[in-house]
Amino acid sequence: MTLTTRTTITDQSTGETIRLTDPQNPLYADYPKVEPVFALQRDPYATYDFQQLRRNKNDPLTLDDDLYDMWSPDYFQTVDDKTALKHNAIFFSLFFGFGAFIAFWELNPEKPAMPRSYPYNGLAKSLGSGGEATDYFYRVRPDETAAAAGILADDVSVASQEEAYKKAYPDFFRA
Repeated sequence: MTLTTRTTITDQSTGETIRLTDPQNPLYADYPKVEPVFALQRDPYATYDFQQLRRNKNDPLTLDDDLYDMWSPDYFQTVDDKTALKHNAIFFSLFFGFGAFIAFWELNPEKPAMPRSYPYNGLAKSLGSGGEATDYFYRVRPDETAAAAGILADDVSVASQEEAYKKAYPDFFRA
């Protein structure tokens, strides 16, 4: 007795001899062997008899056709690691390059500003102070730490505008 793969089978009901298309898988019998193709990979703009499933009448099906039709889980075509790293390198280099361009050309200049000063003892009377004893609790206390810390840049035009403002409105700076 030899171990060979049979290439034919006999149909028991008709007595017909059937030539196997795939001797390794006798379930196919004489049905044509079809390579599986995901329906999502077929041309969506082609004309089909059954447009929703992207299938024509009398197209041969695979044994596992339900794994490849439109209702099967989506098939994702992944890229290799080299391509993914290249795409990430391009993205991050453009992102940080744009940030460096903005920082180098100073496209976001600092706005000139000075600490606020409020007239009449920091608006204590306007905010409801009853007298000198409670003025400290009611007056508006601007944050003067920015000027003391040197955060504000020394600008000649800002300093001259500040002096001109102090000369024009001396009543606001009596305290």
